[in-house]
Amino acid sequence: MRLKPIVIFGVIFILSAFQLEAQINYQSEYLSGKNYFKAGDYQRAQNHFKNLLDTNEDNPFYLYGSYFYGISAYETGNKTRALEVLSKIRTTHPEWDKIEEVNLWYGKMLMQEGKLMEGLNVLNSTEKGELESIAKEIKKATLPAYDSIPLLQKAMELNPYDEVLAKYLAIKINQQPMVDRQVELMEFLIDSFDLNRASFDFVDKSVTEKKDTYRVAVMLPFMAEGLSTSKGNKGNQFVLDIYQGILTAVDELNQKEKRIELFAYDTDRDSLKTAKILDSEELLEMDMIIGPLYPVPASMVREYSYKHKINMVNPLSTNSETIATNPYSFLMKSTPETRAKTAARFAIENMENKNATIFYGSKPQDSIFAYTYKRVLEADSFNITWMAASKSATSSSEILRTLTEVYDKDTLSNVGKVYISNTVKVRVGEDDSLVLSRDTLGHIMVASSDNLLVSNVLSGLDTRRDSIPIIGYDEWLDFNQISFDQLQRMGVIMIGQNYFDFSSHQVAEFKENYRKKYNKLPSQYSYDGYETMWFFGEQLIEFGNYFQYGLYNEGFQAGHLYFGFDYTNANDNQFVPIMKMEDLELRMLNYEKIEEKPSEFTD
Repeated sequence: MRLKPIVIFGVIFILSAFQLEAQINYQSEYLSGKNYFKAGDYQRAQNHFKNLLDTNEDNPFYLYGSYFYGISAYETGNKTRALEVLSKIRTTHPEWDKIEEVNLWYGKMLMQEGKLMEGLNVLNSTEKGELESIAKEIKKATLPAYDSIPLLQKAMELNPYDEVLAKYLAIKINQQPMVDRQVELMEFLIDSFDLNRASFDFVDKSVTEKKDTYRVAVMLPFMAEGLSTSKGNKGNQFVLDIYQGILTAVDELNQKEKRIELFAYDTDRDSLKTAKILDSEELLEMDMIIGPLYPVPASMVREYSYKHKINMVNPLSTNSETIATNPYSFLMKSTPETRAKTAARFAIENMENKNATIFYGSKPQDSIFAYTYKRVLEADSFNITWMAASKSATSSSEILRTLTEVYDKDTLSNVGKVYISNTVKVRVGEDDSLVLSRDTLGHIMVASSDNLLVSNVLSGLDTRRDSIPIIGYDEWLDFNQISFDQLQRMGVIMIGQNYFDFSSHQVAEFKENYRKKYNKLPSQYSYDGYETMWFFGEQLIEFGNYFQYGLYNEGFQAGHLYFGFDYTNANDNQFVPIMKMEDLELRMLNYEKIEEKPSEFTD
């Protein structure tokens, strides 16, 4: 049946009306959505913009609707959907005249959702001047959520011209403790992007002053009131030994002419006494401070040192908190972090088995060493198969039991596949096997100077007879229960702190001079005081009162009594001797014989 013309016309009119109504609806939805969006009612705005996501030809508001829908969805917490919608716009309409505004929002969302690399890539694609400035502000606002310096370094490699990222990375490095601070990278960023050097913790090498005589304050807990004849001085004899070592070094440094003038201050282990010394402002005239030894006075002087830009050196401490973030604070010794990193690099270079076992003691510095060691190994694809703390005799005994635990072959069917795979390579006897194989353990690091733990581990490994490499501390040399022969037979590798040859003529000469002057032989503290004053006194004389730049760039320097020092871009000693017993004598494994640096103070 044919439709009459009037009927056809009526149908066309009705269809056109529907199309017109649809067009009006799209516009109405868009305008309503915009009004709610401007009012900050993102949920209602989202509901209206959602009706504009159709891509049919009658919807001229598709792109704008999708754009505002994505933002509204993000603001209401529907973040996954928001990213999907904006990503679709970027993919299907890259030439849209508003695409850079889309990129700004998309980049901001990525940054806020922890996708640093993707976010920076999108934001750095913005080229329009005004929008480029907005992109920079977005980066400034979102970067503080990122604390990982390795991640930020990687981002910097992928965005080598990003000034905002460079400044933020430099700031984050500057906030790190000195023991972890990557000074070279910070220097590079500051120079490359012309950052304000004054806003970073740098010692300006141009202000160092070379003098005829340097004033050095020695702040130690002499506790002078307790040094009467009746009371004796045994309680703090170690403090006097340090000071006498310092005096001996000063005498030698001043042999030809007076180069060092010494001023002693008694901190008395007391914060009030220390505060009184600081309030006197006498220290403002000093070029360097040695000490204090105890945490509270040391913390007070560290703050004073930082505020007034006076270098300070601690002759005994190995605690990185003694340095903290103060570029004017130095340690004569190495921190656990530095020793652990050196030990880990040695293991990486010398251990073929990529498994490792770590035991550590109850002291805070033991755990710092252990976890630093773990972190460096894992970054180099090592697998830490067993890590345990020994904080009691019970836990130490448990480590010994586990190391030596065996099972009878007759019970093999009850042991399980995991034990079979772990035991096939190790035998204790004809009818039993060790639960933990050599391959499973890899090498063992014992980060402890606890006598019981060390003895148990060495005993356990002796029982096993499978020659597992073991790394420990040089303090083990002083344990009565452990002989040099055992350390040599088991091939124990020892991470040292100070290393010097007691048979050298320098040590013999020092001992003789010290004995003549004080009528006694020097203690270890005497050596520490002497070497601290000698080494840092030389730095003062050679590089001036701000000796950092010379010290940072000198690399390894031979010591006078000790083997040497290395402060390459660091404020604790980077020279960490790695040793083992050979022919019942210590041999250093990580340093070849280094020619001693000539000194104007020695013949």
